[in-house]
Amino acid sequence: MKVSVVVAGLVWPVLAFGQQLYTNADLAKFDVPGAYTNEDLRRLPPLAVQGAPAVPTPPYTAPAPAEGASYQANYDNLKLTRMALAGELDFELNRIAFSESAFAGNTSEIEPRLGYRSRVSSLVLELKKRVALLDQQMDDLAGLARRAGVAIDPR
Repeated sequence: MKVSVVVAGLVWPVLAFGQQLYTNADLAKFDVPGAYTNEDLRRLPPLAVQGAPAVPTPPYTAPAPAEGASYQANYDNLKLTRMALAGELDFELNRIAFSESAFAGNTSEIEPRLGYRSRVSSLVLELKKRVALLDQQMDDLAGLARRAGVAIDPR
């Protein structure tokens, strides 16, 4: 009972004053000393605008086209990372399958027990997300290489 009275006391101001809407007419009620008004801002002199940059920048030059070896090396690095994460994902999924099998009750084994899925669900979701992101990155890199005229060996 005391808890409900305290909760009601804390929630009442939100319910009472949370629905109030303020309009521009309400702004006349507020007087903040030292605050700028729109009239004060209109009376300020215009700011000076610089016509040309102080230090001219060099003209834009396109970057040199990347060689095919760099595309292939980047693709291979992404592929190795994806394979490692996919291996870890398979390992965790196998452990989950074992934890839900009839063999999971053996007390002499150090294998996962029932309920292992709920403990590693966030890890499995993270691994699935990272594998999917690496797949997308590999596809994007293959598209960039194709547009640059470079053939990537996906094996």
